[in-house]
Amino acid sequence: MLLHLQINHETKYLFLIIPKNRRISFLIFPIPYSLFPIPYSLFPIPFLNLYQNRRFYTMDVLIIQSFAFAPYLGTAGEIAINAAVAGKKTGFCFIYVDNPDDVRLIPKSGAKKLAGVSWKHKVYKLQSILNNYGVSILPDEFLSEQTQLTIQDYAQNAPHSLSELRAYKYNDAALGLATVSSLISRTLSWNPDPDDHYSLIQRYLRSAAMVYEKARALILKYNPQKIIAYSGRHACVKGIFEAAKHLGVEFQYYDRGGTYERYELFQKSPYDYAYMREQLQIYWQQAGMDREELGHAYYQRKRQGDGIGWTSFTSEQQQGLVPGRTGNHRQIVYYSSSDDEWAALGDFVKHPIFKNQREAVESLITWVSNRMDCYLTIRVHPHLKKKSLESRNWWKSLTGKNFQVIPPDSKVDSYALMDWADVVVTYGSTTGVEAAYWGKPSVLLGDSAYSGLGCVYEPRSEAEVYQLLEKDKIAPLPQEACLPFGYYSLRKGITYKYYNPHSLFSGDFLGEPLSPATTLYRSNLIKSIETPTAG
Repeated sequence: MLLHLQINHETKYLFLIIPKNRRISFLIFPIPYSLFPIPYSLFPIPFLNLYQNRRFYTMDVLIIQSFAFAPYLGTAGEIAINAAVAGKKTGFCFIYVDNPDDVRLIPKSGAKKLAGVSWKHKVYKLQSILNNYGVSILPDEFLSEQTQLTIQDYAQNAPHSLSELRAYKYNDAALGLATVSSLISRTLSWNPDPDDHYSLIQRYLRSAAMVYEKARALILKYNPQKIIAYSGRHACVKGIFEAAKHLGVEFQYYDRGGTYERYELFQKSPYDYAYMREQLQIYWQQAGMDREELGHAYYQRKRQGDGIGWTSFTSEQQQGLVPGRTGNHRQIVYYSSSDDEWAALGDFVKHPIFKNQREAVESLITWVSNRMDCYLTIRVHPHLKKKSLESRNWWKSLTGKNFQVIPPDSKVDSYALMDWADVVVTYGSTTGVEAAYWGKPSVLLGDSAYSGLGCVYEPRSEAEVYQLLEKDKIAPLPQEACLPFGYYSLRKGITYKYYNPHSLFSGDFLGEPLSPATTLYRSNLIKSIETPTAG
């Protein structure tokens, strides 16, 4: 009778173990792994459960990484050493796949060689350091021929529509959704046509499925109590969390903290705004006596041009420059966000009124075109000049009465424009809470990390939006209500001990450099990892 199935990935054999008699004695039959008829992930659940229950080795924490970006590689090492120093059995594995989001694989990124040394050498060097601290360095897992064929078939049959791609799963793992997220970030388009990027989509799906299978094999082999990996949003990390979820293993996400000197561990997705708001309140409640001072400091530093955890988008603007007045109109200023960044987050963001920012902007233009007392100024986010041609053309194509569009490359001062406005409207940009801090009534039309603080007006329907905007005078809300968001934005996360960040994009790990400080490297890194947290 069949008692146990075990995989030995290093020798690439399966072992069928059958009891020989009532004593602890077995007949063992090796079967080449490549001849096994189904992928490892498709083993019948009873066998997987039996395999899990009979394992003798248990690991407390397993950190899995598939990106060679300096901040994420360094953060993975930081987490691994902290766990090992705390006495936990800790493992680290770098999964080698064709990751289109990794700077090392972006053409001309300047990262294939870091300071004259290959990126692989940097990974090996990090692993050597971790090993010296008691972290077990685990080899990348082997995938059988049959599994690779299954993955190839999955990738080759990718859907040709974005909605179908979002729903496209591998062994019930939501890899299509993560592929759409990566595709949007890579193309900088909120609604890319899959047929224009079909070979890239197939690369994403192939690599995502490989990560899933490799992560699943690692979990079954080493029996970790917890998995920790980066972000969970991109195609080549989503499978790690899906594998852990399918096998009932606890997992944590890690991502950047409020500033580049910090990182954070998350129990839920770092892009889940409801979870982010919970964390914000916890930070505020547990803060020290300096919380108000730090809350104020955030807004003051932002106005002075400090990007705080990201790049500053106001450095090329002319201080104090604003448009001319437009008669006796009440000036409503709308600050845009990047459409592609919202779209990349999928279902984690819950917008209460409009499906997307474009729908909100079109509604505002329709409304103001029929008003004689109001004038709408749309300040397009400066970062749009680096977005897709389709996105740039959409903002240029807007038509109507009583409104103007300030293009992304305009020298108009975004903060002076805030002072110039009578009312500020946003779809979730941090400019909304900044305007509230500086004494302007601010209206929020979308979801945001600062929702529910009482610092901005939050209408719940389209009718409520215009009932509010039609008022002759809208009172600003208390400045104090903005402080928790400011404090959280500065203090979110854990300060590094072993990884030494030189900037947002570069750093060293206990003296070992992890990245080149080239402009091309930085620009490709921004393109690959940006999220709508700065706006």
